[in-house]
Amino acid sequence: MQWALLAASLLAALWTGVHAIIGGRECAAPLARDRQLPDAVRETTLLCWHLVTGCLGLMAVFLFAGARGSAEMALAGTGMAAVMAATGLLMPPLRRVKYGLLPQGWLFVPVAALGAWGLWGG
Repeated sequence: MQWALLAASLLAALWTGVHAIIGGRECAAPLARDRQLPDAVRETTLLCWHLVTGCLGLMAVFLFAGARGSAEMALAGTGMAAVMAATGLLMPPLRRVKYGLLPQGWLFVPVAALGAWGLWGG
């Protein structure tokens, strides 16, 4: 068992749960009730939220498979974490909002770092 990858997978699983439970309550549920948005906008955004939930779960699974010896799965999970981190860290300045409004990118920095450590750190 590779411990850094196991830690990355557990952290990714935690963020999946936070996204599903807290994000569901604070973001997805109010969005689903909003009838001021055009149907296509509301439903597409909800679809994206559910797709992200699935991607986060897959990240955790890939990293867990990496912890059990699959370097390819570890690389996939680490790459997913790195993309989530990069996207989440770039969006606030690009949208001219503060990280206090969109802090989610920071959650994936330690997942990506642990994944990289597990893959290349020894």
